[in-house]
Amino acid sequence: MANTGLCVQMRPISLMAVVLASVVLVGAHGESMNMTGTLPDDAPFYKWPDEPMGWALKVHLVLCFIAYVVILPVGLVMEMAGHQYQWLAQLSGAGVAFLGIVFGWVHGHLGNVYARYGWFMLSLLVQQTATNLGLTLGAVPRNKKLQLFYRMVGALQLVYTYVGMLLGGIRFLNLCSQGHLGQCVSHFARGSALIIGAVCILVCMRVFGAVIVELRRPLELYLSIIMMLVGAIGTFTEHNFFQTSNTDSWSHKDLQHTLIGVSWFAGGLLGVLMTCRSHPRSRNPIPSLIFIATGIAMITHQQDLVMASHTHFLFGAALVCLGLSTIAEITLLAAGFVKDHDQPALFQFVPVFFMCASGMFLMGSNRDMVLFLINSHIDVATYALILLSFCFVIMFYFYVLVDLYFALAGPQSAKYRTLEQHMDRQSTSSQTSTLNHSESHSSLASAAFV
Repeated sequence: MANTGLCVQMRPISLMAVVLASVVLVGAHGESMNMTGTLPDDAPFYKWPDEPMGWALKVHLVLCFIAYVVILPVGLVMEMAGHQYQWLAQLSGAGVAFLGIVFGWVHGHLGNVYARYGWFMLSLLVQQTATNLGLTLGAVPRNKKLQLFYRMVGALQLVYTYVGMLLGGIRFLNLCSQGHLGQCVSHFARGSALIIGAVCILVCMRVFGAVIVELRRPLELYLSIIMMLVGAIGTFTEHNFFQTSNTDSWSHKDLQHTLIGVSWFAGGLLGVLMTCRSHPRSRNPIPSLIFIATGIAMITHQQDLVMASHTHFLFGAALVCLGLSTIAEITLLAAGFVKDHDQPALFQFVPVFFMCASGMFLMGSNRDMVLFLINSHIDVATYALILLSFCFVIMFYFYVLVDLYFALAGPQSAKYRTLEQHMDRQSTSSQTSTLNHSESHSSLASAAFV
């Protein structure tokens, strides 16, 4: 009966999501190729490169993809699960990655940002491999701090790999140049933050349960803190607030972006105040309302190019879908449809997807990418489907990694049961009168959690 009631509650919500997604595509289709206004002088610069991709660069991309996207993340999952053959994945991944970097040097063009970033990735790879060998061979005493450091480096390597992919795409398409560096960095940084946040929520929900009790506070507290910081930065940077000259006039875009920063700071401050002492189950709608308000502003946000207006419409529609679906999720959690350590309900993945999609649309709406779309004669609806496909691939990738973790560490139900026992043990040990658990039961729970 509970499942039937949940399905009945989710039917209108699912219909709402389908209708909103259809509105995104229908609104994006139409006059996307009708470009009003005059194109800027640097518009012909953004096009598909005329120079063909050399064989060395192709081998470099294939080897780096195999190493950084397949072997090394699998090695990280094996390390998290305590698998005995984790060192083999680390060594093989490091060898393939080193060969890929060598072929990148063979290709040449070592003076750009992507090539210089490769030196950082190489140093990180050497450090990670050396730490792994030291722990495996016993040359370094194994302790929790060093093991935690190794895992943190491995987790951050996923972020650094993502940054390397962005830099490679930017370099290949000649983006973020011709005086648009600040605007390009702003779009890619904030869009990437949304995507990384969606991935973190996805992994935490699958590992720790539907209600992420391990955060000790509602998820909206951390979102509100980030919104407050981003809003404070946006308020004083969108129009060169600290510039001494008074000749620079305010445009409608300056006003909108600055006021969005003010609303994010004020709303984030309110969200922090309302959730700083709440239980993780006591979710808060303030960040969702901020997303909806920002999305409406972006939907009505007019640009000098029709294509740019449509890409901002996509971003705004994704934010509105994110806000509405998150409010629906909060309602389901408050109604008690899922317990703290239950598997996340299927509808809880909808806000995660729209958060990832909003980040993807925000990155794809920068001016250089818009000019590239116009020169390549790519319809905005086609562009939206491409970006949505990337979102599905990202979610599929991390979903598979978590499944691999459960397969190596034990059944998913056992993982949740161990976490629940661990949380009970923490709560009882903090009280003055503690309950006595058996020694074997306590050691088994601690070992499984670590």
